[in-house]
Amino acid sequence: MNALRLSVLAAVLAVVGCGGQKVQPSAAPPTAAAAKVVLQDVVQTGQLNSGMMQVREVVQQIKQTDAAKGDALLSELDALEKATDPETIKAKAKSLADKL
Repeated sequence: MNALRLSVLAAVLAVVGCGGQKVQPSAAPPTAAAAKVVLQDVVQTGQLNSGMMQVREVVQQIKQTDAAKGDALLSELDALEKATDPETIKAKAKSLADKL
C-alpha cells in the first residue's frame, strides 16, 4: 500500500513539475529614452560603459526608418567611442543625447 502511495505521489510530482514552467517573452528592444539615460551617465562620468551597446542598437533602429539621421548619429557614436579624453567624451555624449 505504501509503495502504491509513493508511486502515485511520484507520478503526480513528475506531471506537475513538467508543465509548470512558463515561457518568458523576449526582452523589448532598447528605446531612445533608455539610450539617453546611458548617455547622461556618460556625460556625468566621462567614461564609456557597457550601455553603449544599447545606444548603438537604438541608432541602428533609427537608421532603418531615417537613413540620413541614422548615418549622422552613427558617425557621432563612432567618434564618441574612439574618444579617450573624459571631457571630449562628455561633450560628444551630450551632443548625441540631444539629437536622439
